[in-house]
Amino acid sequence: LDYIAMTIYFIVVLWIGISVARSKGETSEYDSFLAADRNMNLVQTTSSAAATDIGGGFSIAMGGLGFTLGISGSWYIAVSGLSIVMVSFLMVPKVKRWSDRVNGLTTGDLFAARFDRRTGTLAAIVIGIAWFTFVGGQIIAGGKLLQATLNMNLTFAVLLSGAIILAYTTMGGLKAVIYTDVFQMFVLMIGIVFIAVPIGLIEVGGWSAMVETFNSSPETAKLLDWGNAGWKTMLGWFFAVFPVWFISIAAMQRIVAAKDVKTAQRGFFLAGVPIEWPLFAIGSTMIGLFARILIPDLTDPELAAPMIIMHLLPAGIAGIVIAAYIAAIMSSADSCLMGPVAIFTNDIYRKYLRPETSEQDLVKVARYTTVILGVFAILIAYLVPDVLKLINLAYTFGSAGLFFPMLGLLFWKKTTAKGAFWSMLLGGSSAVIWTLAGNPMGFASSYLGWVIGLPVLIIVSLMTEHSVDENIDLFG
Repeated sequence: LDYIAMTIYFIVVLWIGISVARSKGETSEYDSFLAADRNMNLVQTTSSAAATDIGGGFSIAMGGLGFTLGISGSWYIAVSGLSIVMVSFLMVPKVKRWSDRVNGLTTGDLFAARFDRRTGTLAAIVIGIAWFTFVGGQIIAGGKLLQATLNMNLTFAVLLSGAIILAYTTMGGLKAVIYTDVFQMFVLMIGIVFIAVPIGLIEVGGWSAMVETFNSSPETAKLLDWGNAGWKTMLGWFFAVFPVWFISIAAMQRIVAAKDVKTAQRGFFLAGVPIEWPLFAIGSTMIGLFARILIPDLTDPELAAPMIIMHLLPAGIAGIVIAAYIAAIMSSADSCLMGPVAIFTNDIYRKYLRPETSEQDLVKVARYTTVILGVFAILIAYLVPDVLKLINLAYTFGSAGLFFPMLGLLFWKKTTAKGAFWSMLLGGSSAVIWTLAGNPMGFASSYLGWVIGLPVLIIVSLMTEHSVDENIDLFG
């Protein structure tokens, strides 16, 4: 029954991809593949934004945080929800109007429009590398899930989920990704919030019984403390996660794809509240708490969610919840894959390698790039088989490099091209070096953007003049 439920799920997402590939959009094939025709409605925008962010990494990792830190682990996603809400007010209106006016597509386009081509290219490379790393985190999350729940061989599990993601993404591009996200978000919320959590509460005897069980021991009583993670950890989460939606290529794509400013704003706001917080943040953390009671000797906390599925749910129902987690994984992996594909096709190939290439040929290049990058992402998943580590690495590199240049682009006219360029280069590279060095003195690399990127942006911008290529009035 579980395999039947999973098979039906896979068939549906492949059918969506095929249907999108066969349909004729209102715009060119190129705009359809990389911008989803720029006419996505509120349901599509909201579902795609939320599903992309929640993802398999968050789904699996949050169960682990719930197991080790308890309910305070939910603040990790709460920070992300806050980021999306702030983006809906501060960034979405400006970027959407700019995109509609000039058919802007990527972060590289945005930085090139405000600063210059060199700065735009660096921005594209930084965000492309960051989000490509994120794909690996989703793939290994999917492998762990299928290995633990359906007793699949890890290699086969990774190849299966990776092949299906590549199939519908290659066929339909961003439009297929967004259409499948709507279905995946529905499966995700039903499976986790409305099936797994209620059954888990029943299994542990209800909320009061769970509280009593945890309070019986000083070691576990802290799991119900909202501040158990500690201010240092939560501050590190803020520095690493809050900037993400300001520089996310997935955010840029959803802004571009929405049919108008109001749709984009409302979609982002609803993705942050109530979908990410409180529904998913608390729901996914509760899965880890259930595991702490029912499977206290679990050696790998990130297996909390898969093992709870196996322990709690009857056949068939378990397949639906497994499909929910697979939905989360796919919805992030496909979006994070489309980001680097758009970056390479639009910002590297079209602007530098073959400027005269037709849009039809560019779509072929985008499809080839999707396959190639997808294969490399699977290899990365094997090299770094730690979900949360890959996610944090992607977040840290992208945030340290792009967050403050993005704020300067949107809100500070004195930001110069040189200031943005050197802030990206030094902020991002210092975060990577610090991470590879093992975060000396316990100083998290997520702080480097604030310690190096921000001062460099301000100092260099004040010491240099605007170049002739800059458009300081881009946003009024």
